[in-house]
Amino acid sequence: MQMTQLITKLSRTDARLIGRDRFLIFMFIFIVYIAGALRFLLPWADNYLAEAAILPNEFIAERLADFYPMIVAYMAIFTGALIIGMVVGFVLLEEKDQNTLKAMLVSPLPLQQYIVYRVGLPALLAFVVILAMILGINQALLPLWQLGLISAAGALTAPIAALFFAVFAENKVAGFAYGKFVGLAGWVIAGSWFVPEPLQWLFGIFPPYWVSKAYWLALEGRSIWWLALIIGVVLQLALINWLIRRFSKVAYSI
Repeated sequence: MQMTQLITKLSRTDARLIGRDRFLIFMFIFIVYIAGALRFLLPWADNYLAEAAILPNEFIAERLADFYPMIVAYMAIFTGALIIGMVVGFVLLEEKDQNTLKAMLVSPLPLQQYIVYRVGLPALLAFVVILAMILGINQALLPLWQLGLISAAGALTAPIAALFFAVFAENKVAGFAYGKFVGLAGWVIAGSWFVPEPLQWLFGIFPPYWVSKAYWLALEGRSIWWLALIIGVVLQLALINWLIRRFSKVAYSI
């Protein structure tokens, strides 16, 4: 089966599955809500807290605006990719529940092509979502070429999340439980913001951290943002490769 035919066929099936699932539709709406709310809420909150002498105050010298890079990294770069990964992950769980994967293994469709689609689709969607969210929030912006590279690197979190659900969750019910855990993992990025270097680098055990770190370094004008970005890409690709091998084993064991 040609790859274009595969993409057309599977994308139509995915659209039907998502279209009849209110939770998955809500996830897409939530993306728009996050970007829209932060676009207007952040400047208002910054001014309000400053006028009320809450931030800054005698103990904290920073304004809320000083935390914009952390907020954008967590809410757009990580959460944007995570939401897309969860949507695709739940589509995979739906296919698992309906024994679609089992039927696929005895069809002419090569498993490798199917996996390429399942990795490439969330990455592509996440790239668009991350870039659109950052531009929509309109705070802590970089030149477009840098935002493009960071969005592309951050988009790799989406297939990681999708494959994680497909590999470790037995069904959609278990997927909801894992969703809470995966969401909490993002606090690693937010928490690392408050840890000074070099201790902050210890958070690099969580691969998506490096993309957010590259974003922060680029905003500071530090040339080593490239290094952090490359590390993030390499670690995430390695994790995707490991999850693909696990997913292949799961597919044949169903």
